[in-house]
Amino acid sequence: MFTKVLSLFAVSILCIAALVVPQATEKALLFDGAQTYLFYTQSENSQAKIVSAEGEDAARVKFSLQSLTGESARYENETMAFAQAKRYGAKLVFTEQAADVQNYYYYSARLGGGVMIAGENVNLQVAVRGEGAAVGYPLIFGGY
Repeated sequence: MFTKVLSLFAVSILCIAALVVPQATEKALLFDGAQTYLFYTQSENSQAKIVSAEGEDAARVKFSLQSLTGESARYENETMAFAQAKRYGAKLVFTEQAADVQNYYYYSARLGGGVMIAGENVNLQVAVRGEGAAVGYPLIFGGY
């Protein structure tokens, strides 16, 4: 009898872990060491609700959000932003210039998903303006 109860308890703990662990790991920050972060919720396009957080508060803010659909991070220099694309093994798909911002669109199999732009599937964007830069998944919404 004790063995059955102990087995039932162990199975219950494993089931709870199977539900909680993926959600907790999904909430880790996608990008390292940024000054500020923007998190997108409720929509996978520019209609998303945008929640901002300073670097030191970003993990806590992200963990508190529901219906997360994307994330972006802002850096003082482009080197840090491009390092994030490299970290995910992203392959450059195309670039474009929009006013004073140079945009780089990538695809990373490690990130999955993506959006179609100009007939290409992309899921990571780096935008560079002057010395600063931003990186976003799947895109940078809210302008940069």
